[in-house]
Amino acid sequence: MIKYDGDFINSKFEGNGKYIFENGEYYIGHFENNLFNGKGIMYYSNGNMKYKGNFINGKKEGNGKYILEDGKYYIGQYKNGLPIGKGKLYDKKGNIKYEGNFIDRKKKWIGKYIYDNENYFIRQWKNNFQKGKGI
Repeated sequence: MIKYDGDFINSKFEGNGKYIFENGEYYIGHFENNLFNGKGIMYYSNGNMKYKGNFINGKKEGNGKYILEDGKYYIGQYKNGLPIGKGKLYDKKGNIKYEGNFIDRKKKWIGKYIYDNENYFIRQWKNNFQKGKGI
């Protein structure tokens, strides 16, 4: 069951509130015109943080941190709900695994992949696959 607990203006979610989704995940933050707008935090149903950052019209926008259920996470830029621009992927221990540009959740352009032994590889990426020459 979807629930909302927060501020209303003219029968719309407006101001600060908490929105609980049918799957038990929830959002706490700012609303405008029934949508997530401004700073907010999304949580998994178990209470662990899923995303912390900015929203515009219900979508991730600007800088944010997204945490996967296995503990890996991404810190970087979002546009229209998707990672885009500069960002970093981390393993669950907090080690950087990839640093570079993203387009629609995929590594694209030039990026640096860091192996567990701390060696790294810099090359062009396209759709999460290494492409072309690298160093």
